[in-house]
Amino acid sequence: MDTQLARAVVVYCASSERCDFAYHEGARRLGGLLARDNRTVVYGGGRVGSMGALADGALAAGGRVIGVLPRFLKDLELAHDGLTELHVVEDMRARKHAMLTRSQAVIALPGGSGTLEELLEAITLKRLGVYAGPIILVNMRNYYSPLLAMLANAIAERFMQEPSANIWQVVPTPDDVVPALAAALRSQP
Repeated sequence: MDTQLARAVVVYCASSERCDFAYHEGARRLGGLLARDNRTVVYGGGRVGSMGALADGALAAGGRVIGVLPRFLKDLELAHDGLTELHVVEDMRARKHAMLTRSQAVIALPGGSGTLEELLEAITLKRLGVYAGPIILVNMRNYYSPLLAMLANAIAERFMQEPSANIWQVVPTPDDVVPALAAALRSQP
C-alpha cells in the first residue's frame, strides 16, 4: 500500500454555513488533530462550512489535505484554494468513489443529506465486504443519535444482521477520533 494512502482518512462533513458554529469548530479541531497524527485528510474539497474548517485546521497544523470536487461545484467557485491537492471529477458518484478509495478509514462529522449519503454508502460497502476500513461517527451534540437508533431498529427488525452493529463505532468528540482510529487500525487483520 502506498505510504500516503496508509495514513489517509476520508472525512465526510458539511458545507453548510448556517449550522451551529460548534460544528465548524469541531471540524477545525479534528483537522488539526489528524494533521498532528500525521494523517492525510481526504474530503470533499470545499472551502465553506465544516469542510472549509476541517481543511483549514489540518493545513494550519502542517497537514496534507486532498480535496475531491465535482466539476460543477468547482465552477461555482466553492473549491478550497489552499489544498495540497485538488482532484476535479465529473460528478458526485465519482467523488464518493475517489474519496473512499484514497483512504484507509472513514470519519463522519455531522452533516446533511450529502454527508449521510456518503456515510450510509460506506456502511453498506463495508457490510458487503467491498470496503474494509474502520468507520467512525463523531456524535457531537448527539447529532447521530437518531440515525444510530434507526440503525439499531433496522437490526431489531432483521433488515440488518446483529453483527452489522460492529461495522461502525461512535465517539462523542473530535478529541476521541485519533485514539479510536489507532485502536481500530491495530485490530484489523
